[in-house]
Amino acid sequence: MPKSLYTFIWRESGRQQIWLCLLTLMVVPLSAVPLELQRRVINDALGARNPRTLLVLCGLYLLTILLQGGLKYLLNVYRGGVVEMVIRSLRGAIYRHCRPTGDEDQPNLEFVDRGGMVSMIASEVEDLGGFVGESISMPLLQAGTALSVLGYLVWVQPFIASFAVVIYLPQLVIVPSTQRVINRYARSHAKLVRKMGDHIVAEPTIRGNPARRFARLADQALATRINIYRVKYFLTFFGNFLDAIGPLGVLLIGGWMVIQGQTEVSTLVVFISGFQRVSDPFDVLVTFYRSASNARVQYQLIIDSLPAEAVGVAAAKPAAVKTAA
Repeated sequence: MPKSLYTFIWRESGRQQIWLCLLTLMVVPLSAVPLELQRRVINDALGARNPRTLLVLCGLYLLTILLQGGLKYLLNVYRGGVVEMVIRSLRGAIYRHCRPTGDEDQPNLEFVDRGGMVSMIASEVEDLGGFVGESISMPLLQAGTALSVLGYLVWVQPFIASFAVVIYLPQLVIVPSTQRVINRYARSHAKLVRKMGDHIVAEPTIRGNPARRFARLADQALATRINIYRVKYFLTFFGNFLDAIGPLGVLLIGGWMVIQGQTEVSTLVVFISGFQRVSDPFDVLVTFYRSASNARVQYQLIIDSLPAEAVGVAAAKPAAVKTAA
């Protein structure tokens, strides 16, 4: 297994990632279309009191929603298949390299305690595999959506659009620093869960009071998880606060411009809707950044648990299977 997470992702699912990116690039251009249709409905249909134009524009709006929804459905189903394929591959690699062979000449004999191996195969690969499915296509989709909508808003009214950029700048500074704290707690929690699994497997051979030792490990795992929640939900609170400030700023700045005759009411309506279409993918990108950091921690923990000869191998998968056989 390669030492780099993204090298592993490309080796295991490179062709599938290309298809995911192509589907994503078909979805992104449709993101700003509903905003333009909303503006035209207000200006061209309602302003001119033209029912035919209203029906045509609403029909185009419906077709856009169906097309975008259908493409996202295909994207999600295909992504789910990639996730399960990678999870199966990870479980196979861990089983081959970590299971006791019964041969004392084999270097992987009891290399990983049985409890830790169960934890890796049962839960850790699930989290890591879930990230692999969205590792490339997800940031491409969300960043493309946010940039396309923001570009449209700049085209409509640059002054109000600049407010959107200012709103999200603080998160670019706060999120990376707090995520490093979460990573430390996540690494400690994963190790504690493995120790609990090892403790359960080896409990008949433990001297003293095994229940007390298990309770101590469980208390430590609880403390690390609570610390993760404190930092994680602070980020959620801060992001929600900025998302709420966005529409308020649009109403304040855009409303003043409407009163002064510098813009139209339709522009104000489009910006309120547009801010939501920017904030949603931006929030997803923040979540993705946190997931990517956690996935790197999880992958490194798995790599550290494998025997040395199983790490850094660049051979193709068929050769690895043949060697293991």
